[in-house]
Amino acid sequence: MNNFRSICGYVGIIILLFSLGSCDSKEEKAAAPKVLTKISLDIQRLDRSIADCRNEKQIDSILQKYPEVMEAYFGASVKRSPELAKNLYILFQNPALRKFYEQSQQETFFGSQVLEKELQAAFQEVKNEFPQAKIPKVRTVFTGFGAIGKFKSQHVIVSDSLIVIGLDYFMGKKGMYLPQDAYDYQLRRLEPRALIGQVLLLYSNFFNRHVAQNATMLSDMIWYGKSYAFAKKMAPALADTLLFGYTNKELTESEMFQQEIWEHFIDQSLLYKQDEFTKAKYLGERPKTIEIGPACPGSIGRWLGWKIIEAYQTNHPNESLAEVMAKPDANQLFQASGYRGKAKE
Repeated sequence: MNNFRSICGYVGIIILLFSLGSCDSKEEKAAAPKVLTKISLDIQRLDRSIADCRNEKQIDSILQKYPEVMEAYFGASVKRSPELAKNLYILFQNPALRKFYEQSQQETFFGSQVLEKELQAAFQEVKNEFPQAKIPKVRTVFTGFGAIGKFKSQHVIVSDSLIVIGLDYFMGKKGMYLPQDAYDYQLRRLEPRALIGQVLLLYSNFFNRHVAQNATMLSDMIWYGKSYAFAKKMAPALADTLLFGYTNKELTESEMFQQEIWEHFIDQSLLYKQDEFTKAKYLGERPKTIEIGPACPGSIGRWLGWKIIEAYQTNHPNESLAEVMAKPDANQLFQASGYRGKAKE
């Protein structure tokens, strides 16, 4: 009997030690940092490559190498690359355009590696937050706002596999030339350091679940709010003035009079309006939202949508951005946010 007790006691100690070891192992696993997939962003500065070319043939060779840029950005098949190459070569022989391009290569614009580092950091964060995300290739071009004959030219195009950026459109107020029809209030979002925010806002569409059919004002506000939340998460150092396109004074006053702005939306029964004309007054591109007041900045509904999402995230700290972006029910998000026009204390 004593031997039996001794054996049982011995086995009990072994089991206890094994259990303790097992607990330690589980704790170690739980405490182990999450292994993140490191990315190496594929970014090609075609603006530099093309500017350095000595003849049309060299430019054509570059365009042939990147047919996706021909199609997505310039809106043409690769068969037209000789024609575009000729136009680009002539363009870069123009002294005024060449000076404009050389200005873009200064450190305060796009001459350093700041853009590359910003994009790399932002898309690394995308991969961390959305492990299944397909990271797009990035290409940059410079066309003097489309002075290249019968070819398309635009600020930026974004798909889940390719981003093409027209750097000339993001030179801001200090650029030698300004994009046609770009107003002063829009130029804040066309500053060199604002570029990352505009790319992210567009790229957020691939994660932002939204019921677009018969969308209400609130639904569109929430959609914009989630887009801003995405951009701020991926580029936390980006200034709000560059992301929203508001001056510091406009941001300060919007915060200060947030309750009054909200009450206007409630008093005018705007949240569930569906007609595009009314929605455009509060969500569209305008210098001011005069319906609220002469100093109220334009697109105030977008900013208000961000405040609702900010409140939602504050009240649901354990919910990931990916989970928030995947929620299509705007009204559900609004109700759960607890937002009623009060600034976060």
